[in-house]
Amino acid sequence: MKTERMISGRKLALVLTTFAMALTGTGCGDECADDFDCRDQGAPPEGQRYACVEQRCELTPIPVPDAGTGTDAGTQTDAGSQTDAGTTVDAGTDAGTSTDAGTQTDAGTDAGTQTDAGTTVDAGTDAGTETDAGTEPDAGTDAGTEPDAGPVDPCLSATYDPKLGTLQLAAEFVAGESAALPASAGPVGVTPGPAYSLFTVVSGGSSGPHALYSLGTWPQVSLGTVPLYDVAAPGDRAPSAMLFLNGFVESDGQRVLTGYTKSGTGYPGSLAVYDSVTPASSTYVPAPSNFTAGVVPGAFLINGGGLDTVSAGLAIYALRTDTTPFTSLKVGTLPAITGGSGFTAVATNGVAMLGYFSDDTFTNVGHAVAPAKIDAALRTGTPFIVADEPALDVGSNFVAAAGQGTGVAVLRGDYVPPNYNFAGTDVSRFAFTVTDEGGAVTVGSRQPVLTYVNQCTRVTGMTAIGADLLVSLDDKNGPRLVRIQQVQ
Repeated sequence: MKTERMISGRKLALVLTTFAMALTGTGCGDECADDFDCRDQGAPPEGQRYACVEQRCELTPIPVPDAGTGTDAGTQTDAGSQTDAGTTVDAGTDAGTSTDAGTQTDAGTDAGTQTDAGTTVDAGTDAGTETDAGTEPDAGTDAGTEPDAGPVDPCLSATYDPKLGTLQLAAEFVAGESAALPASAGPVGVTPGPAYSLFTVVSGGSSGPHALYSLGTWPQVSLGTVPLYDVAAPGDRAPSAMLFLNGFVESDGQRVLTGYTKSGTGYPGSLAVYDSVTPASSTYVPAPSNFTAGVVPGAFLINGGGLDTVSAGLAIYALRTDTTPFTSLKVGTLPAITGGSGFTAVATNGVAMLGYFSDDTFTNVGHAVAPAKIDAALRTGTPFIVADEPALDVGSNFVAAAGQGTGVAVLRGDYVPPNYNFAGTDVSRFAFTVTDEGGAVTVGSRQPVLTYVNQCTRVTGMTAIGADLLVSLDDKNGPRLVRIQQVQ
């Protein structure tokens, strides 16, 4: 399970947006049972990993063999030990005696004397002497010396494009405007246009505070000076409250939607619905296991475990915004193999890619649902069957999705042991062709958009901006937004 529009800043812990497994319909108050469960914590800082400590995921250092270990210079079995030069075992007949030390016939066995220490005969057993420790013949066993400091980071010498970094753009696409992304920014949402207003969530960590902010109007990106709306519902604002922000910010032009979950049975959670036209009309809607969302005419689609008073387990729900008050209903049924919530992404032709985490393949799966079927479910309350709709042939796992014109883009890759950090392979697009007056859809073959040649530049999020794709990238040159446009 991963989320559409998972654009994330360096300081925002989007716990559930980088987890390969899924939110299930049952649960407990613990974060983890073992280290494997901690993959949802995202990419750890360099030199650290997430470990399960007393049912909580905590950062711990990655053990690295270093100078001073039991096999290094200066240990008990090394220079100066009881079995070495000048020890009690050797003192009577060896180095340092008045008739022996330094003579030509004894120099080869008088380890540790000034004329002997460090000679080629003794170099293998006299590690740690001033003329020996760290020399070229010893560099391979003298951990911590300059010749043994480890491999050089290839990203330091890599060539970086000002916009795309080390990523390669397919010939069918061009990189348009780009803008620096504030380091504190979290997931980004964009209004439908034609003027594209941007919003983001800024968080102080799992304990908050968490607030919705303006990011200006594209491409003039800047973080607002005051928060627009508290993401946490009033009952979840205690200092001890631990919230897991989900990686989506969605806007229908008037309302901005984001959400979070908490530990506990069913993963209780809430949606924050900010009304940018009438802020006093902003509200919160209970939504357990909410994970991703998308916008269709008159409604937000929610991939989760329930919505307001409607509770039917993991499914596709709709929050109808064309009614007063809002109406909640189930519109899509997920298959029995669903192990957790999945992705939601809507194309400009109204086709929605709706997904789930498969317990059969242990990957995310996506199906394309025609706009007429979504509209019928919204009007009648009769859910469509997601698995009956055409599937996207992704060919791997994917960890993000977003609308891109009359199709959707997905971020392909997987989580790599032993630390299960995500390794991307590419961003690829699937075109949708609508037929039968909106009642049927055909999914095109996979079309690469951005390709990883290494892991030096990472795609940290994606969202739609009009008919284009807005990607968030991060590397040694800092986080930024880049607009990807298809060549006409």
